[in-house]
Amino acid sequence: MADVPIIGDMKPPGAYHGYLEQSASPLTCFFFALPLFIVYHGGLWWMNSFTNLRWANAADIAIAGVLDRLGIAGPLLSFLFVVVTFLVIHALSGKPWVKPGAPTLFLMILESFVFALPVFMLLHFFNWSRERIALSAAAGEDGISWQANLILSCGAGVYEEFLFRLVLMGLLILFMTRILWFKGKWVYLFAALIQALVFSSSHHLPGSPEAINSFASLRGYLPVIVFRTAAGLYFAFVYIERGFGIAAGSHAAYDLLVVGLDLFLPGAETL
Repeated sequence: MADVPIIGDMKPPGAYHGYLEQSASPLTCFFFALPLFIVYHGGLWWMNSFTNLRWANAADIAIAGVLDRLGIAGPLLSFLFVVVTFLVIHALSGKPWVKPGAPTLFLMILESFVFALPVFMLLHFFNWSRERIALSAAAGEDGISWQANLILSCGAGVYEEFLFRLVLMGLLILFMTRILWFKGKWVYLFAALIQALVFSSSHHLPGSPEAINSFASLRGYLPVIVFRTAAGLYFAFVYIERGFGIAAGSHAAYDLLVVGLDLFLPGAETL
């Protein structure tokens, strides 16, 4: 599976070769993302138990829904599916079963915030041109508190990267390279573009706060669609180059930065 970017497995030369290789391994990616899963699911339990709110990340709901249709029932279905997936991928990768050290995890946190900055800068352009393009934002709408947004940001980082980058893009690449026998780097670009469009469109499905139900709403949300598509392409690049851990971390870091920004400048756009 070395030729399929299910988990980033780049091996560039240099002094940081050991860190780059370890930080992209499936087991390290899982341990790095585990606190985000804990905050997300623990936060959902807190909101459901004490605030009567019923929020959840759409990717989490989608994964649980598919498993339920397959007859797999039980609590934390999505998380258990993620755990099994990473254990299988790590076993197939042939990498040693070694837990990552604290320095590796700390550097991954720093790297995640660095990779979150380009998307944050792109957001700045959209916010700057808000009045001209009628950008409509979800953050802070419908009575969502900053605490709930923080919890959902952690869920978005792990579940959206898992569903759209790891699963969807990985399956597209496998289909094109193993079934259709397509070759070349354009295969990865094409798969990245498809998943980015699906990723962006998933925020506007019927029933969502940003549902598109008319041509007028489509025109109003067009800047948001373009922004999220560009972000989906960018996170796909991070995923292929650096693996799931950094992609999930940078996605969550971006959303957390937006939650902080929204406290002082309402109307920022989460992913």
